[in-house]
Amino acid sequence: MTQIMETHRIAFYTIIAASLLFAAILYPIAPETVPVHWNIAGEPDAWSDAHIGILSIPIIIIATGLVLSLLSRVFGSGDTKTRRAFGWFITLVLALLLGIQVFAGLWALGHPPPVEFYLPILFALFYLGISILLPRLRKQNKLAGIRTPWTMKSEVVWTRTHLKGRRVFQVAAGITLIGAFYPEYLLLFVIASAIGALIWLVLVSYLEFKKLGEIP
Repeated sequence: MTQIMETHRIAFYTIIAASLLFAAILYPIAPETVPVHWNIAGEPDAWSDAHIGILSIPIIIIATGLVLSLLSRVFGSGDTKTRRAFGWFITLVLALLLGIQVFAGLWALGHPPPVEFYLPILFALFYLGISILLPRLRKQNKLAGIRTPWTMKSEVVWTRTHLKGRRVFQVAAGITLIGAFYPEYLLLFVIASAIGALIWLVLVSYLEFKKLGEIP
């Protein structure tokens, strides 16, 4: 158990170190202004001073990691496997932010990656990561998972909903990849697939609860 926990902590700190290193490399060679916002087609539509643009994402990564880690300590589950899964979820979120940082950095240097491929692949991997972690949230808790009135009332419903969450977020990853063929609606595919997956799992939790005979 100690070795596994140590592994996700190493991944956590490695991502933070990589973010800081990338910012340090980018800082002296970046132009005076860098993109900080992209429209629905994945094209930059807002720019900022390089000092702010380059340092903002590393700061966000560090702050996000610290806040989520603190929340995990205070509100997380006492179940070891569930706590470990949330630890990997934190790492997954930081990895997503690092991917966005690399994307923004390459734009700043004038070498933008192909948006129609980079972003769908990045978010599809994120959703696949969620699909792996959801079934590992074994116990109900105050912080992570599909927390609906029905999953919180029944451990059986919690377990069934999270097991089905694997396939649902795999589908979300596939839908996100389809966005590569419709670049003008790229971010719509990315966002809508996640929202749709969450809405579907809320419905799943209700139906599973009804199967138990708790709802007439």
